[in-house]
Amino acid sequence: MTERVAIEALLRNAYAARVQGDLDKVMSYFHPECRFHLMGAPEVGPACHPHSGSAAVREHMAGLIHTFAFSKFETLDLIVEGDRAAHRWRADVTFIPTGRTQNFEALDIVVFEDGKVRNITQFTDTAGVMRLGEA
Repeated sequence: MTERVAIEALLRNAYAARVQGDLDKVMSYFHPECRFHLMGAPEVGPACHPHSGSAAVREHMAGLIHTFAFSKFETLDLIVEGDRAAHRWRADVTFIPTGRTQNFEALDIVVFEDGKVRNITQFTDTAGVMRLGEA
Protein backbone atom coordinates (compact mmCIF):
# COMPACT_ATOMS: atom_id res chain seq x y z
CA MET A 1 0.00 0.00 0.00
CA THR A 2 1.44 3.36 -0.94
CA GLU A 3 1.66 6.21 1.54
CA ARG A 4 -0.87 8.15 -0.53
CA VAL A 5 -3.39 5.32 -0.39
CA ALA A 6 -2.83 4.92 3.36
CA ILE A 7 -3.39 8.64 3.97
CA GLU A 8 -6.55 8.66 1.85
CA ALA A 9 -7.90 5.64 3.75
CA LEU A 10 -7.03 7.18 7.12
CA LEU A 11 -8.87 10.40 6.23
CA ARG A 12 -11.94 8.63 4.91
CA ASN A 13 -12.11 6.46 8.03
CA ALA A 14 -11.53 9.39 10.38
CA TYR A 15 -14.29 11.48 8.80
CA ALA A 16 -16.63 8.48 8.81
CA ALA A 17 -16.01 8.18 12.56
CA ARG A 18 -16.82 11.89 12.95
CA VAL A 19 -20.09 11.46 11.05
CA GLN A 20 -20.92 8.53 13.37
CA GLY A 21 -20.12 10.70 16.40
CA ASP A 22 -17.58 8.16 17.66
CA LEU A 23 -15.12 10.24 19.72
CA ASP A 24 -12.83 7.33 20.64
CA LYS A 25 -12.53 6.26 17.03
CA VAL A 26 -11.95 9.84 15.86
CA MET A 27 -9.17 10.29 18.39
CA SER A 28 -7.53 7.00 17.39
CA TYR A 29 -6.48 8.71 14.14
CA PHE A 30 -4.71 11.59 15.93
CA HIS A 31 -1.03 11.74 16.85
CA PRO A 32 -0.41 12.20 20.63
CA GLU A 33 1.03 15.67 19.91
CA CYS A 34 -1.81 16.71 17.62
CA ARG A 35 -3.20 20.16 16.94
CA PHE A 36 -6.61 21.28 15.65
CA HIS A 37 -7.39 24.85 14.61
CA LEU A 38 -10.70 26.04 13.21
CA MET A 39 -9.77 29.26 11.46
CA GLY A 40 -12.03 32.16 12.30
CA ALA A 41 -12.20 35.48 14.05
CA PRO A 42 -11.08 35.19 17.69
CA GLU A 43 -14.28 36.88 18.86
CA VAL A 44 -16.21 33.84 17.60
CA GLY A 45 -14.99 32.16 20.78
CA PRO A 46 -12.86 29.27 21.96
CA ALA A 47 -13.80 27.16 18.93
CA CYS A 48 -11.55 29.37 16.79
CA HIS A 49 -8.48 29.05 18.96
CA PRO A 50 -5.87 26.35 18.34
CA HIS A 51 -6.11 23.24 20.51
CA SER A 52 -2.82 21.42 21.03
CA GLY A 53 -2.10 18.02 22.51
CA SER A 54 -4.23 14.92 22.62
CA ALA A 55 -6.16 15.89 25.79
CA ALA A 56 -7.05 19.37 24.50
CA VAL A 57 -8.02 18.13 21.04
CA ARG A 58 -10.09 15.32 22.58
CA GLU A 59 -11.97 17.79 24.79
CA HIS A 60 -12.60 20.09 21.83
CA MET A 61 -13.73 17.21 19.58
CA ALA A 62 -16.06 15.95 22.33
CA GLY A 63 -17.67 19.38 22.46
CA LEU A 64 -18.05 19.52 18.69
CA ILE A 65 -19.51 16.02 18.49
CA HIS A 66 -21.92 16.81 21.36
CA THR A 67 -23.05 20.05 19.68
CA PHE A 68 -22.95 19.40 15.92
CA ALA A 69 -24.07 16.27 14.08
CA PHE A 70 -22.97 15.62 10.49
CA SER A 71 -25.00 13.91 7.79
CA LYS A 72 -24.82 13.64 4.00
CA PHE A 73 -21.03 13.91 4.29
CA GLU A 74 -19.30 14.06 0.92
CA THR A 75 -15.65 14.43 -0.08
CA LEU A 76 -15.40 16.99 -2.88
CA ASP A 77 -11.61 17.00 -3.34
CA LEU A 78 -8.77 15.12 -1.70
CA ILE A 79 -5.20 15.99 -2.65
CA VAL A 80 -2.28 14.19 -1.00
CA GLU A 81 1.31 15.28 -1.40
CA GLY A 82 3.92 13.67 0.81
CA ASP A 83 2.87 14.01 4.47
CA ARG A 84 0.20 16.64 3.73
CA ALA A 85 -3.33 16.56 2.43
CA ALA A 86 -5.99 19.06 1.41
CA HIS A 87 -9.49 17.71 1.97
CA ARG A 88 -12.48 19.72 0.76
CA TRP A 89 -15.76 18.33 1.96
CA ARG A 90 -19.45 19.15 2.34
CA ALA A 91 -21.98 18.01 4.92
CA ASP A 92 -25.33 18.86 6.42
CA VAL A 93 -24.53 20.11 9.91
CA THR A 94 -27.21 19.97 12.60
CA PHE A 95 -26.97 22.10 15.72
CA ILE A 96 -28.16 19.42 18.14
CA PRO A 97 -29.75 21.72 20.81
CA THR A 98 -32.21 23.20 18.27
CA GLY A 99 -32.26 20.59 15.52
CA ARG A 100 -31.56 23.26 12.90
CA THR A 101 -29.54 22.06 9.92
CA GLN A 102 -27.50 23.85 7.30
CA ASN A 103 -25.19 22.66 4.54
CA PHE A 104 -21.54 23.66 4.92
CA GLU A 105 -18.36 23.23 2.92
CA ALA A 106 -14.97 23.07 4.59
CA LEU A 107 -11.35 22.76 3.62
CA ASP A 108 -9.02 20.91 5.96
CA ILE A 109 -5.26 21.14 5.56
CA VAL A 110 -3.89 18.05 7.28
CA VAL A 111 -0.32 17.14 8.24
CA PHE A 112 0.60 13.54 9.12
CA GLU A 113 3.33 12.11 11.30
CA ASP A 114 3.96 8.46 12.19
CA GLY A 115 0.81 7.42 10.32
CA LYS A 116 -1.44 9.71 12.37
CA VAL A 117 -2.98 13.16 12.02
CA ARG A 118 -0.53 15.63 13.55
CA ASN A 119 -2.24 18.88 12.55
CA ILE A 120 -5.57 19.98 11.08
CA THR A 121 -6.24 23.56 10.05
CA GLN A 122 -9.90 23.86 9.09
CA PHE A 123 -11.49 26.62 7.02
CA THR A 124 -15.28 27.00 6.88
CA ASP A 125 -18.00 29.64 7.18
CA THR A 126 -17.61 30.29 10.91
CA ALA A 127 -20.16 33.15 10.75
CA GLY A 128 -22.66 30.67 9.32
CA VAL A 129 -21.84 28.18 12.07
CA MET A 130 -22.47 30.90 14.67
CA ARG A 131 -25.82 31.77 13.06
CA LEU A 132 -26.77 28.08 13.05
CA GLY A 133 -26.05 27.98 16.79
CA GLU A 134 -28.18 31.00 17.66
CA ALA A 135 -31.41 30.39 19.55
